[in-house]
Amino acid sequence: YTSIWSNIGDIRNRGVDMGLHTVNLDGRPRGLGWTSDLNVTWNSNVVTKLYNGQVATFNVSSRITSAAAVGHPLGEFYLYKFLRVDPDNGNAVFQAADGSETDSPGSSDRMFVGSPQPTYYGGFTNTFTFRNFDLLGFLQFSQGNKVFNMMRIFTDDGGCTWDNESTLSLARWQKPGDVTNEPRMSYDCTSGADVISSRFIEDGSFVRLGEVTLGYKLPDRLASAARMTNARLYVSGRNLH
Repeated sequence: YTSIWSNIGDIRNRGVDMGLHTVNLDGRPRGLGWTSDLNVTWNSNVVTKLYNGQVATFNVSSRITSAAAVGHPLGEFYLYKFLRVDPDNGNAVFQAADGSETDSPGSSDRMFVGSPQPTYYGGFTNTFTFRNFDLLGFLQFSQGNKVFNMMRIFTDDGGCTWDNESTLSLARWQKPGDVTNEPRMSYDCTSGADVISSRFIEDGSFVRLGEVTLGYKLPDRLASAARMTNARLYVSGRNLH
C-alpha cells in the first residue's frame, strides 16, 4: 500500500454560548409588544496533536490552500504571504520564510496567513406585536474569519491564464511609481499576479438581514366564518441585504 486513511490527530474546541431573551414592551397599556432574542457563540478551535507533529496540507485542484498544524486552527490558510507591488517594475513581492522579501517564492516559503474560523458569530431577533399585527426581524452576523476567494486565481492573475479579468485589474500597476496592490498585466506570467497567495484572502465578516416577516392575524369571526380556529396572513423576505 502507498497510503492509508487514519485518525492521526486531535482537535480541541473551547468557547462560550450566550443566549439572552428580553421583554422590552409587554403590550401594556397600548397593546404594543416587543421582545428580543440574542445568541452569540465564541469558539476557539485548535489542533493539539498530529502524526509526528508534521503539518498536514490540503489541496484543491492540485493547489495547496490550507493546512493543519499543532497550535493552529483547523484549515488555516497556508499560502505565500503577499506584501506589496514593487512600484519600480510592477511585480508582486512576497515574504520569504526567513523574513526577507522575494519576487519568486518557493514551497518552503508558505506560511499561515489567516483563519476561516470566526472569532464569534450569532443572531439577533426582534419581534413586535400590535393588536393583530406582528413584525419579525432577524440579523445574522459573523466576525473575524477569512475567506479564500478562489475565483481570483483566474480573474485576478494579470491575464496569465487568458481568462476574463475582474474590475480589480483596473487598479493594476501601469508605470514606474504607481502605488497599488494589483501587479502589472503579464500574459507571460512573470509579474507574480498568478501566484496563489494571501492577496486572494478576504475578510469574511458580515452582518446579514436574514429575515423580515410582517403578519396579520385574522379576527376570530372571520376565521370561524371560514371554518378555521386560527388564520394568519403574512409576507416574508429572506436574505434581503
